[in-house]
Amino acid sequence: MLTTIACAGLALVASARMAVAQAPVPGANDDGPFTKAASLQASGKLQDALAEYSRLIQQHAGKDLTLTTQARFRKAAILMKLKSSREALDEYGQIVKENRGKDAERAAEALYLAGRYASDPGYPGTDTQRSQALDQAYQFWRQLKDEYPATQAAHRILSGAEPSPADGAPQPSSPMQVLMDRIDKRNSSDWKYQIIDVLVRATGKSPAYSYALALIMLAVLVKIILLPLTRKQYASMREMQRMQPLVKELQKKHKGAELNQKTMELYKEHKVNPFAGCFTGILQIPFLILIFNAIREYEIAFARGTFLWIGSPLAHSGADIMGQRVFGLNLASPDIPLLAIYVITNYVTMRMTPATDPQQQQQQNTMALMTSVLFFWMFLSYKWSSAFVLYWLALNALSIWQQYHMIYKPHKAAMSAPMPLLPEPTKSAGKPAPAVANPGPVSSGTPAKIRPRKKKR
Repeated sequence: MLTTIACAGLALVASARMAVAQAPVPGANDDGPFTKAASLQASGKLQDALAEYSRLIQQHAGKDLTLTTQARFRKAAILMKLKSSREALDEYGQIVKENRGKDAERAAEALYLAGRYASDPGYPGTDTQRSQALDQAYQFWRQLKDEYPATQAAHRILSGAEPSPADGAPQPSSPMQVLMDRIDKRNSSDWKYQIIDVLVRATGKSPAYSYALALIMLAVLVKIILLPLTRKQYASMREMQRMQPLVKELQKKHKGAELNQKTMELYKEHKVNPFAGCFTGILQIPFLILIFNAIREYEIAFARGTFLWIGSPLAHSGADIMGQRVFGLNLASPDIPLLAIYVITNYVTMRMTPATDPQQQQQQNTMALMTSVLFFWMFLSYKWSSAFVLYWLALNALSIWQQYHMIYKPHKAAMSAPMPLLPEPTKSAGKPAPAVANPGPVSSGTPAKIRPRKKKR
């Protein structure tokens, strides 16, 4: 098996290098308006040829899409010879952008050539840059597979139809599969990849459930590790909710800078840090980014896993919405029903944080709805894998349980408990504040009302 993959990889590499050297360009046999640029290129004046192609693109932009597209293909071929890799990939990206919805074959060909160039081991740059280019190649070919599946370019990457330069025999694996194997082999040496792989192996490495269980177990581990920070964050939120009635009393008596000063004094008196929840939340961000990168590294391996309806015969029904498949073929592909469930749990999570008054509750509900819709659109647009969505779904389910026990229930209990009295502010530094009648505990469970003093005229 390893020998087969190695042979397939060598064939793909040789084919990619031939593509760069030969620079296949649609319509290359008929120079037409490109005679001058082609002559400059043939004489080795590549910079002058680039300038001529750029002039033609600018001159015919918006008028002749076929001509500008051919000029961009030729320009990208020269840029590859000059090892201007970033500019070459930008030209292919511009071809895709200009031909989207107009000429699928040309857009698909640009994605194919961009992916083949970016996956070439001879790609110019450092090892890090070549590794990043390999990821770009995967994204190019994934876009080709998802958006232009009926094109000739898509057929070339998804089948073994591309012949080997040595004997013309078909490759044993498709170019897309060879590329994915290369990326997965590279990622497998990283410790983040290995953590998820250990969880998959611990559950039997069964495609039917192991990959999904590994994601759920990962979410549980993350929640356990972050539990101390989560407790501090929720405790801070409860204290802030308890302080709201006292803050409202201050808002009735003070305005502007004086209100801010009195509010901070109130927090200091009750030993409440209003920024504690934000600080603990910020500390969790690097950890969440780390988990995100780990799942992205293991994404190709997730193509072997399924979950409930994902990868079932229902997923192969061909149902789609706005050109996107409804059910994922595996955990590496998007799945709309799973995304919808995640959005619902995200909405519930945000709704479970209690507000201090009806107006704030209404604003919070609106924000929860808008944020959930935004997440649905963002996940759908970027076509994030169902593995990533499943992880966040498990994380949300655990967060709902935590919020219920650490915020929602304590808040309901706190609302029925007596609140401390807010002392009447003194009129001047020389006169002590009058004693409040009946300063003892309030038996009714509600804070005592303090009558404002009459102003002296």
